[in-house]
Amino acid sequence: MPFFEIRNIEKKYKEFTLSLSLSIEEGEFLSIIGPSGSGKSTLLSLIAGIESPDSGEMLMDGRDITKEKIQKRGISMVFQDFSLFPSMNVEKNIQFGMKEKDKAKRKELSDKLLEIVGLKDYGKRNVSAISGGEAQRVALARAIASEPRMILFDEPLSALDPPLRKHLRAIIRSIHDSLGITVLYVTHDIEEAFAVSDRIAVMQGGSIVTVKEAEDLYRNPENLFTAFFTGEGTSLPAHLLFDNTDAYAFFRPESAEIVEDSISEDMYPRHIILSDCRVISAEYTGSHYMLGLTYKDYPVLVESSRKPKKADVSVKIPKDSILLLR
Repeated sequence: MPFFEIRNIEKKYKEFTLSLSLSIEEGEFLSIIGPSGSGKSTLLSLIAGIESPDSGEMLMDGRDITKEKIQKRGISMVFQDFSLFPSMNVEKNIQFGMKEKDKAKRKELSDKLLEIVGLKDYGKRNVSAISGGEAQRVALARAIASEPRMILFDEPLSALDPPLRKHLRAIIRSIHDSLGITVLYVTHDIEEAFAVSDRIAVMQGGSIVTVKEAEDLYRNPENLFTAFFTGEGTSLPAHLLFDNTDAYAFFRPESAEIVEDSISEDMYPRHIILSDCRVISAEYTGSHYMLGLTYKDYPVLVESSRKPKKADVSVKIPKDSILLLR
């Protein structure tokens, strides 16, 4: 039996309906990604108890928590805007959820949590005097302080600068690994989801499209929506490359290679050759060039270690790296 299970949950709004099932294993780090309006934050609100579903049920360790009060669910939540109490110092913010512990225990645990999140000796500081990254770490410590069985993260790093986001996501993953807390993590940052997750769920239109491990999701997307949402790629009508199919041929930029000399399919029987491609753009990313080409008026993306010298090139793609998707 899964540690946490959502069974046929449905929540209807005027112009949107969330309807899905999902299961999470104990100690798992599961991320949820999807476009704006797909229902990610709504799902977290239902799990946390901020909103109630119209139908369906939620089980934690076999216990039905669908109608339980927020305080009894054993679930903490970390928001994008930190939600710290400005009238309390760092230590008091962390201790807010420790009402059942005596003063000494609260002090001992808050000091331990501050050390875990890298903020030792910050306890007496006013929360208005710390940085955004430090505030988010205080929010994380406060979420852990209530000793939850699961923590929900609602785009916790989106307001921070990219270098700080990378640093904090590593801290969040490290804390998860050391404490073994089950995590459900909502983010709009695909790279972030790939970096921290055991599995990733993709949402679209209020439903779960797929749930996979990060590498499998990137390499083997189940449809064009998932393929393009999880990274760059090219889709061409498959009849341009193969016989008797009405699907689309999809491949990642790193799977393709430009060739400036004359080549033919006889020379590369394990590849598909796109001849007479036109180089439209060449953007240098710092580690490679991302080339924008056209093939029979269709856009093609190719990752290359060098900038082509010719405007007209060929592209070769291994057949086993091309997916037929709809």
